[in-house]
Amino acid sequence: MENIWQLINEWEIQLLVLLSFIIQVFLFFTGSLRRHGTNGLLRVMIWIAYLGADVVAVYALGFLSRQENATTENETLRRTHPLAFFWAPFLLLHLGGQDTITSFSIEDNNLWLRHLLNLVAQVTLALYVFYKSIGWRRNTQLLAPGIFMFIAGVIKYGERTMALRYGNLYNDRSTGNSFFNEQTPDLGLYDGYYGIRMLFARRMTDDIDNQFEGIPRMNSLFFFDEYATNTLDHSQLMKLLDVELGTIMYDDLYTKAPLLRKRSGIVLRCISQMSAIVAFVLFTFVTSNKQEDRYGRADIAITYILFIGGFLVEICAVIMMVASPWTWAWLEAGGYRRLARMSRSLLSSKVFGSPETRPMWSGTMGQYSLLSYIGLYEPVCHSQSRRVMSIIRKVAGAFGIREAKSLFWVSKLLDTKSIAVDDKVTELLVAEIRHFTHGGQRQWPNLGPFLEESVRRRSDFVTIVSLLHLMTEIQLELNSVALADICRKLSNYMFYLAFAHQNASSLLLLAAGNPGSAIERVRKVFLSVVSGSKDDVLRAASAEIQKLIQIELPLTEQPKETLEELRDMWVRILIYAAGKSRPEAHAAQLARGGELITFVWLLMVHYKLGDCGSEQIELTQARGNDPDIPPRTLRAFHL
Repeated sequence: MENIWQLINEWEIQLLVLLSFIIQVFLFFTGSLRRHGTNGLLRVMIWIAYLGADVVAVYALGFLSRQENATTENETLRRTHPLAFFWAPFLLLHLGGQDTITSFSIEDNNLWLRHLLNLVAQVTLALYVFYKSIGWRRNTQLLAPGIFMFIAGVIKYGERTMALRYGNLYNDRSTGNSFFNEQTPDLGLYDGYYGIRMLFARRMTDDIDNQFEGIPRMNSLFFFDEYATNTLDHSQLMKLLDVELGTIMYDDLYTKAPLLRKRSGIVLRCISQMSAIVAFVLFTFVTSNKQEDRYGRADIAITYILFIGGFLVEICAVIMMVASPWTWAWLEAGGYRRLARMSRSLLSSKVFGSPETRPMWSGTMGQYSLLSYIGLYEPVCHSQSRRVMSIIRKVAGAFGIREAKSLFWVSKLLDTKSIAVDDKVTELLVAEIRHFTHGGQRQWPNLGPFLEESVRRRSDFVTIVSLLHLMTEIQLELNSVALADICRKLSNYMFYLAFAHQNASSLLLLAAGNPGSAIERVRKVFLSVVSGSKDDVLRAASAEIQKLIQIELPLTEQPKETLEELRDMWVRILIYAAGKSRPEAHAAQLARGGELITFVWLLMVHYKLGDCGSEQIELTQARGNDPDIPPRTLRAFHL
């Protein structure tokens, strides 16, 4: 065992450098995968790698910086690994991160000044390490390649800091001087819907940037209404939003794309790559066959791995840059037809680009039910989780834990699931928003009294969602028609957003601050009796609802008409919640696979609806400072 630890200690710096490089390769190829899905394991792995990359590189630099005394005493590091000090610039390259992921969450962008301070500190430390190594060894042969590698490393590290600054919603992130914006192509240049969609999304980017920052829209949105209304159906419109959010906005916030769209960014990237190439050539000349005994074959091999592996990663990064919609649109506008066709081909590829059939987000909507929380309803596919919940509840009861709120986090973990967003849901949402734009109003013969009573009592958003959620469950239990599936999807999704979403309080301004307390309050008020069969509980819930609002609900008459009203009401509530949501919360959600409500919010931005449109200005002027004017619930539902 002592021999093993001795070997590890002797080769510690080599292991650290190789580990740092492996982490960078992993981040490059997985950094952008999180935009497509909500896989928790993958997200945790990326998070560990993102944090571990800096830790490993900084630790390795610190390890090298304190080797002066150690080498003086026993000559171990100098005798065995004389090339170790040459790896300090490579560690700066690793600290610069990869093009596919500069920040893990939106909060990382807000800390760009801290990264700038780290840049100064780590570059100073790396220079100190390299300077001392040259002095100790009096070896000036590595001075020239080391200088060029330092140039490449400092530029790469600086790129990450600037990308974090551009990704900060509270900084000036204008791309007006973008190299790719110098020529603005016309929509008529492109054949086919795919090309028009990419160009249109690109032209809208600056205005969506402003909306994420809470700044009113600019002038380029003026042609959206006519283009979207007269040209696109609901699936094409949702795909357009998909491109805007997943391909362009995600890149602007979480990658180095905005930096590499600037002339200065491209020039610096070229200087960095040329410096690395020159350093590689000089290093090859220095470590000729005659120098193998001096520097060690293993260390030379590791250095070549760092060089060649870094070049391969950069080649992949260049291909991904060429395969971006920005590059393709710029090449088309500049008349570079052959290069544009190559970029279009890469853009449509499954490996490097964004093919038309691949969604740029998870394409799922969360599902959570109150009946799942109290243990009365579990989908068939969650039969295993139902048994687990039953065991946990029994164990909790044995220890005297009888309050259901103690198990809320367990219920969220086991009972929350995701389902695919189908065309029926998107078609309903697009149709309803377009209905708004034409001043359309809806009548609620069955649910109207409930809404009026809820607003009269000044019921909060959580209460209304909970009531409608229970009403939906009761109605679906009593009737089995074709509308049941979509009603349940929308009902469970809104209940998921209000209670089970990990950022419910920030995504929904109308949601309760503490989901655990809110759902326990709902359980006590509306489901005071949670024992017995599902039918008993639903009947008790129906009685409690009618007692609360003092209205007899028509839950058994005209089931189709009632379900249609419930369906349309859930669509209206989702639109209302999207209009009242935080723009920065939607920006943060892009790093977690995206949410359906973000698409609704962006669609409302385009159509100038909700708090992001002129309607909010009119409402503010109408209400003034009068607190007696009720909230805009009825206004949103057009009662």
